Amino acid sequence: MNRRVRILAALMLATAPIGGCMAAAPSCYTKRAAVVLPDRSRVLAHLSNGASGRALAEAIFDGRVDDAHAMLVRDPRLISTAVVDDPKVPQPPAGQYGDLLTFAVARCDADAATMLFAAGMPKDGVKPGAALSLAILADSPAMAEQLLSAGASPNPQPDGQDPMRSAISFGHLGGVMTLLRHGADPRWTDGFGIDPVRVAMDAEQAAIAELLVEKGGTLWSVAEDGSMAAHALLDAPVIFISPEMRAARSRLLERARNAGFGWPPPDRATVKQQVAGGVWPTPAMAKAGMTVAPSVLVRMRAAMR
Repeated sequence: MNRRVRILAALMLATAPIGGCMAAAPSCYTKRAAVVLPDRSRVLAHLSNGASGRALAEAIFDGRVDDAHAMLVRDPRLISTAVVDDPKVPQPPAGQYGDLLTFAVARCDADAATMLFAAGMPKDGVKPGAALSLAILADSPAMAEQLLSAGASPNPQPDGQDPMRSAISFGHLGGVMTLLRHGADPRWTDGFGIDPVRVAMDAEQAAIAELLVEKGGTLWSVAEDGSMAAHALLDAPVIFISPEMRAARSRLLERARNAGFGWPPPDRATVKQQVAGGVWPTPAMAKAGMTVAPSVLVRMRAAMR
């Protein structure tokens, strides 16, 4: 990723919303103005389970936990109520997302979440990761702690949202700490080989990247295009240039220089060629932190044939 694209990506990550605003935002989402919540009108117009699903969602939105519980007792199948995605619309309108658990999280309604889990709500929600990705951005960690303690995964699930990316996008160091404390993998990679350290570096969140590295992450995870988080250290930060961020970045740079790979790292094309050709990572490189996701390695080698 070139410098201009990386800067644009950082801007997008730093301000990316999660959905759309309710008419009156709950008081538990005040610290991060760009966080947007499920929009009641848009949600209710695109729910599964028909009129019964809408009535149940309305009860959750209103905080009528006893009414919602009674509806689920009468028809436990309503626990699957969630926004229906239109396959023809890759990006739904702001706020048109979520499931019952997400709606409870938007209200920071711990009683509703407890009731939903007791009624059979999957630990990661019907929309995997959606509730936790929102909860991690609340003013208090209480909702995120509740979901994680109930069994929600701190790592992304197949076709689900990524709570770690959500926390990083908002520069929420405390949220990242919460996820790590509950077992989030700092070396988890997506389908392109992008890991949390890389996400943090692309967003110029050096303090978060440093924490992830300290907890087992690496600056040397190779993505499908041959790029690594270490490459981001070659460019000066543009957006987040506080003394604390500069200090964290300096420590990361020193760590990278002493990693045993040589400095600066080769360009992305060279890294990709060396990895695809089976030359890298050597055992020493792997020990020092260079990783390549197996699925990424397969595609890289296929592209070189």
